[in-house]
Amino acid sequence: MSISFSEIIVIFLVALVLFGPEQLPVLARSLGKIVGELKRGSDSVRREFYNSVYKPADEVRRDLSIDNRALRALKAEIMAPPIGSAPTNHRALQVPEPEPKPQPPSDSARSASDSPTIQTETK
Repeated sequence: MSISFSEIIVIFLVALVLFGPEQLPVLARSLGKIVGELKRGSDSVRREFYNSVYKPADEVRRDLSIDNRALRALKAEIMAPPIGSAPTNHRALQVPEPEPKPQPPSDSARSASDSPTIQTETK
């Protein structure tokens, strides 16, 4: 929500007509003081909000980062081979996949091989 230049001119003219040229500088000075106090108040609220929300969140984030580093170090320690042991072959530790079961022959293959052959004697 912004005020355009033409709207500011209209407000100035209305204020000039209502308060007169003698009271207008006094009114502008008091209006400037009010706006300045509002800005200082809003800055104070913003600062208080930051201190109550963002600083604790930064502390939690820092604690989580420390815990994450500790967990990574523990994982590296667990995954490291024991001192003085032979290097292990990680592929040997993998479980082999079972071999696929043979499929029964299809009906067309079975009918051709299972059909009896008739031999005829020729003389």
